[in-house]
Amino acid sequence: MMSNRPFPSCRQTAVALAWLWLCVGTAAAREFSIQTLSEPQGNSRLPSIGDTGLVAWQGYSIQAGDTPLSTRPDVLAAPTNARRSDIFIWRDGQIQNITSKDTRIGGRSEHPVVSGDSVVFMAWFKTDAQGGYPFELSIPPKNEEMSKMESEYPTLFDPPLPEPTSALEAEAGTGGTNALTGDVPQSETNVPDSEGQRQVWRGSGKGSDIAVYRPDGQIERISPGTRHFSFPVMSDAGIAFQCARGWPYGYEIMAWKPGDAALSQLTTNYFYVLNPDIHGNELVFQAWDGDDYEIFLFRFDTGQMEQITNNQFDDISPVVWNGQIAWISHPTVTAEIFFWSNGLIRKISEGTEDNSAPSIWEDKVVWQGYDDTDLEIYYFNGRRTIKLTSNTWDDMAPKLRDGLIVWMSYVDNWDSEIMALDLGDNTAMQLTNDEFEDSYPQTAGEKVVWQTINDAGSIVQMAIPKAPRTGPLN
Repeated sequence: MMSNRPFPSCRQTAVALAWLWLCVGTAAAREFSIQTLSEPQGNSRLPSIGDTGLVAWQGYSIQAGDTPLSTRPDVLAAPTNARRSDIFIWRDGQIQNITSKDTRIGGRSEHPVVSGDSVVFMAWFKTDAQGGYPFELSIPPKNEEMSKMESEYPTLFDPPLPEPTSALEAEAGTGGTNALTGDVPQSETNVPDSEGQRQVWRGSGKGSDIAVYRPDGQIERISPGTRHFSFPVMSDAGIAFQCARGWPYGYEIMAWKPGDAALSQLTTNYFYVLNPDIHGNELVFQAWDGDDYEIFLFRFDTGQMEQITNNQFDDISPVVWNGQIAWISHPTVTAEIFFWSNGLIRKISEGTEDNSAPSIWEDKVVWQGYDDTDLEIYYFNGRRTIKLTSNTWDDMAPKLRDGLIVWMSYVDNWDSEIMALDLGDNTAMQLTNDEFEDSYPQTAGEKVVWQTINDAGSIVQMAIPKAPRTGPLN
C-alpha cells in the first residue's frame, strides 16, 4: 500500500546554520514527496534504508496456529491469533513479509539493518532448526586483580560442574543442564572438561540468532543458536555482532566473512564489548579494558586490530566512515564528541553538555547536545563545529548520509516532526506537519524513512526528493 501527500507548508520555525538564519520550508529548499510504505494496521517500526532504495522494518502480523515464538516453546508458545513480529521490506513499490513463510523461524524477528540489497536482522529460530556457522568461544586469562579475588573465592571464576542428572550425562562428563542459566552444553567448543566447566557456567541461554536476507530472496542463518546473539551490522566485507558470554560476564564481538566456514571471535575478555558499527572493511566497537571503555578498530581485509583510545575515562558508541571515527567520550561529568582521523584525536563538541547520538559520513559528523536550554543539533563539517539549530524545543536523533542531515524536532513542543537539511543548499525544511509522533529518521541515497505513531498504531513513511540536487555539497 502506498499513498502520496503534498509537501507540507512552511512552519514559523528558524534554523541557525553558521551565521545564516534560514526559514524552514522556504522556496530555496529541495522539495520532497512523502509516501506511506507500510500497511496501516501493521504496527511498523524501526525502519532502515540502504543506498539502493531498499527499505526494511519490523512489523506485526497474526500468528498462525500455535507455532513457538522463540526457542523456549514451554514459556513463549503463541496462542492462536496472537501477534508475531516479522521483517518486512519495501522495494519498487511492493511490500513483502520476508520471515513469515520461513518455517525455521518462530514468531519473532527484530531490528533489521539494510546493507545494499540485503537485510541483516535478529531472528528466533525454532529448537529443531538447523544452520549457522560454528565457533569456539575462547576463555581469557585471569588478570592480577582476578587472581586476588580468586584467593578469597576459589570457585568465582572456575565453579564446579553441576551434578549429573543421568548416567549418560555422568559418562559424558557434561553435567547436564546448567542450573544457573538453563543451558544445555553445546558443541560450540571442543575443549577439555576443565575448560568446559567454564563454558557451562557462562552459558548465556539461547536467544536470538543473526540472519541475513539475500537479494535472491533466501534467508541465511549466520549464528548457530548456542547463545544469545544481537545487534548485527553488515557491509560487503562481512557481518559483526554481539555474542553473550553469559552471567556474570558480558559480550564478545563475533564476525563472519563471505566464504568463511566458521565464525571468528574478535575479542576475548571477562567484560563487555558493545555497540559495533561498520563501513566497508572497517569495524569499530567499544570494549572494557579493566578500567573503562575504549574504542577499537578492526579491519576485515587485513585482520588487524587497533586500539584507538587509551585513557582513564569512558569512550563509547563509535561510528565509522572511510577510516574516520566519531564517538561519545566522558572526560568530565559531561559527555563530549571526539573525532579520530589520520591517527589524530580531536574533541569537536564545544560549550555543550550531554552530547550524544553521533552520526558520520565522510569527514562530517552530526550529533545532539544540550545548550543549557534544550537539545540542539550540531554539525562538524570537517574543519569546525556549527550549531545547526537554535530554538526553545528539543531537536534530537540526527542522521547524516549522502549530503542530507535529518533529525526529529519537537517544533511545536507537543509531538515530534521530521526535519531535513540538504548540504547542497544549506536550507532546512520540515518534512512532516501532523499531530502524531514522527520519530527516529534514517537516510540513504538522499531518501528519508521514519516511523509515525498515530491513532491506529505506527506506520513507516518515506520522503523522496522531487528533483536531483543541483549544486555541490558545502
